[in-house]
Amino acid sequence: WMWKRHAGFDVVTYKSYGVAGRRLPHSLGRAPEMLWIKDREHSRAWAVYHKGLNGGTNPEDYWLTLDTSDAEASNTNIWHSTAPTATHISLGASHPVNTNLIHDMICLAFASVDGISKVGYYAGSSSGITITTGFAPRFLILKNITDNSSGWLVLDTTRGWGSGNDYKLNLNNNETQNNWDDLGAPTSTGFTVSTANSQWNAANKNYIYYAHA
Repeated sequence: WMWKRHAGFDVVTYKSYGVAGRRLPHSLGRAPEMLWIKDREHSRAWAVYHKGLNGGTNPEDYWLTLDTSDAEASNTNIWHSTAPTATHISLGASHPVNTNLIHDMICLAFASVDGISKVGYYAGSSSGITITTGFAPRFLILKNITDNSSGWLVLDTTRGWGSGNDYKLNLNNNETQNNWDDLGAPTSTGFTVSTANSQWNAANKNYIYYAHA
C-alpha cells in the first residue's frame, strides 16, 4: 500500500521540544481528520488522533495507539485540547508526540477527499449496516475504539475483500493474514459491515475507519 503526498495525505517531520501548545505546520490545505505520530528515537507507541474519537465530540481530548489494541483514552495533554486546523496541528508537552528530549519525530496526516478517501466513524448495530463513503473503496482500516481487545483491521480488494470470507491483517501485531470471517464487502458508494464480530460491528460499540479508492 502506498499513499501519495497530495490533497488527502501529508508527512511532516519535526524536532520535539516539550513545549505545550506547539503548533506544527502542515501542507494539506484542509484540517487533518486522522494523525499518526511516532518518536523516531524511542520505542514509545504511535499516537493516533481521529475525528471520530468520543463519537466525534471533542476528539482532540482523546487518543489511540496504533501499535496496540487499546481502546480510546481521555488525555488532554496529547493534542493540547485543540483540534487540527487547515494549517496547523497542535501538540501538548508530553510523550509520545512532543517530548522535551529533542527527538526526531514524524507525523502522518490524513484527510477526506471527495471520490478518493474518507476518514469516518460509525456506531455499531445489532444488524448489518451500510457505510457511505461516496466511492467504491479498495482499501480499508477499521478499529473498534470501545474495546481493548480489538485490533486495527486492514482489508483490501487485492488480497480478497469482497463477498464471502475476507482476508484481514492487523496493524498492531505481526500475525499472518486470515480469512476466518465475512466482515462485509465494498459497494459502489461505500462498504457494508456484518454482525459476526464485535471488532467491526456490534451494538453499543463505536468504530473509526479510513477508506481509500
